[in-house]
Amino acid sequence: METTVAPPKVFVSHASEDKQRFVIPFATALRERGIDAWVDRWEMLPGDSLVDKIFEEGLKEAAAVVIVISNASVVKPWVREELNAAVVGRIQKGTKIIPVVLEQCEVPEALKSLLWESVKDVNDFGDCLSRVVDAVFGHTAKPPIGSAPAYVHSVALPQIGGLSSADRFTLKVLYDNFLMRGRDYVSPDAVLAAATEQGLDTSVVSDSLDVLEHQGYIEQLKHLGPGPYHARVQPYGVSMVLGSEESPLIRKVGLCLTNDGITDGAGIAAATGEPYPLVDHAIGYLEGQGVVKAIRGLGGVTVVHQISPMLRRSLGASHA
Repeated sequence: METTVAPPKVFVSHASEDKQRFVIPFATALRERGIDAWVDRWEMLPGDSLVDKIFEEGLKEAAAVVIVISNASVVKPWVREELNAAVVGRIQKGTKIIPVVLEQCEVPEALKSLLWESVKDVNDFGDCLSRVVDAVFGHTAKPPIGSAPAYVHSVALPQIGGLSSADRFTLKVLYDNFLMRGRDYVSPDAVLAAATEQGLDTSVVSDSLDVLEHQGYIEQLKHLGPGPYHARVQPYGVSMVLGSEESPLIRKVGLCLTNDGITDGAGIAAATGEPYPLVDHAIGYLEGQGVVKAIRGLGGVTVVHQISPMLRRSLGASHA
């Protein structure tokens, strides 16, 4: 069984001077749009009680009150009484108060904190009408939120130092290339191809590369002309991507050096199951700590040729 929802009632408060020039046409248009506009001329007959009709029937049952503001209405005591009743209704039961301003005049203090609708031409109130109808029905013209760009969902990196989703996506592209090819520079075409698939344009990629370089995560081979440029991830960038996984990696490589006596990067990679570039990264970290010395051949082969006793001591607890 279908239920019929009663149209919302809207009380139109106004001065009689504004009735014919604006209120009657405007209220008629409201009714044509499914709103039960309450105007005294339509609702009251000779002999009716003004107080009962206006305050007990019109204002008391109204879901919203449209206050028509003009030079004539702002000086009317009766309009002021209707406004006061509407303010009380707003406080007690959430009645909407919608000021419609017809001309430049002193707006009542009680309405100054509300958003007004202005009518520049009383014969052309279409825009104002649409806004009032939306307010009564609680409808907004705000567009719905669409799906986020694909790169936002594809980023597998954690939040890093204020980087945007686009920055983290770009960093991950360079990091993935690092895992496959070591610290070779990645061409901008390769970065852009991955970015385009995820909805990132060239300007965003260039901006992300500059931000990543500024923060020390990557380096670029800049030249004359616009970017993006060839780029590669820096050791600091690898550390930031690895996060909490970096310490276990370094420990694993260190144990391989001290326990197993494997000193070449390829052998350590085979023994640990870690990608060779990550093994080389770990060796570089240990070099920076001064606990190993390594040489790197032209073919990218890394061999550790000196191990400090401090490395063995630092790992002692794990193989004592």
